Amino acid sequence: MAPRRLPLGEPSCVIAVDRGLAHTLQLGLRPHVVVGDFDSIDTAMLQTTRQQWPDLVVQRHDRHKAHSDLDLALSFAWGLDPAEIALAGGGGGRLDHMMTSVTMLARPRYAALPLTAYIGASVVRAATAGMGMRLAVDDGNLLTLLAVGGAASMHTRGLRWNLTATTPLASAASLGLSNELIEPEAHLRVRAGTVLAIQTHGKPLP
Repeated sequence: MAPRRLPLGEPSCVIAVDRGLAHTLQLGLRPHVVVGDFDSIDTAMLQTTRQQWPDLVVQRHDRHKAHSDLDLALSFAWGLDPAEIALAGGGGGRLDHMMTSVTMLARPRYAALPLTAYIGASVVRAATAGMGMRLAVDDGNLLTLLAVGGAASMHTRGLRWNLTATTPLASAASLGLSNELIEPEAHLRVRAGTVLAIQTHGKPLP
């Protein structure tokens, strides 16, 4: 399943994660790298893709590996020192996989990357202490802020209920749930901790 929207522009490197190769081709994208343990990939499709693009990089990992396929793909992308990373996913499947994939974005190694995740109907970004974030209403008028790995403090503007450094957000707290952008663009700066910002289009809050 593909996300409801994708970023504009032509990607310089497309990394397909296991079965994601099928979605990559369905979206009309040219895969440059395929990563995973290949437990769900269509082997005939992979063979055809390699014939069409002989320079395709294929990284097959053992099924008993210690890291998820997405983690391996993000590590590969991290090694390219990219100017921007767009992660696209449908948002379906197993709940444990989805929770791990989303919270993984808040790992210090990945939170520092210029990474935007397009997952189902939502757009997700992570930021850690000292980082700022620009949130455009085009990515969703509803906003949930989640502190990951401990409490976080931040300063926001452009939201219906703005947060300040004097109002810390506890880890897994619901305080940051269902805020709303009241301006075309909101801004967030993290003072301490790590934060996930999840934007979704929805009805304006009453």
